[in-house]
Amino acid sequence: MEENLVQNWIETDKNLSNLITEIETEFNSYAEQAEVAFERLSKLYNIPRMPEDVAEDEFEDDDESDGVSDKRSLFEEHALIKYLTDENEDPRGVVLSAAFHLLNDYRVDLFHVAKKEFGENIPENCKIGITGEGFNGNVVFPQKETKSWFELGCKIMKQIN
Repeated sequence: MEENLVQNWIETDKNLSNLITEIETEFNSYAEQAEVAFERLSKLYNIPRMPEDVAEDEFEDDDESDGVSDKRSLFEEHALIKYLTDENEDPRGVVLSAAFHLLNDYRVDLFHVAKKEFGENIPENCKIGITGEGFNGNVVFPQKETKSWFELGCKIMKQIN
């Protein structure tokens, strides 16, 4: 049986366990709990909430990264995980997974996101945008929408391939 790393994190981090218990007693719906967890996890673990919260020095050019950083905000990672999961997935688990990813240097592979949308026919210079705010981020594909990332209201745009 495969170890559930997020469950292990919950069981071994007293601050996280207490936060979850507190949120579950204060709010009734899973969606409300997930939204509150998004905000409180960002503060508790000092995770950048939105793209503009990622420190600029993390994007500086260096020889290995060609100026491209894999640093992401909770908004970005959450939206990408949410896009890849089944729509009936528990929203609390999606938030916890996003926070766990960022704290442990995991990242959603953008090619998986593009493949879910386009199958094997991923467009050249495929762009993935994320619209919304905080917990309510959504993945969009400007090429498919035939609108610019600006017209779609994207907070961030990533280009792959």
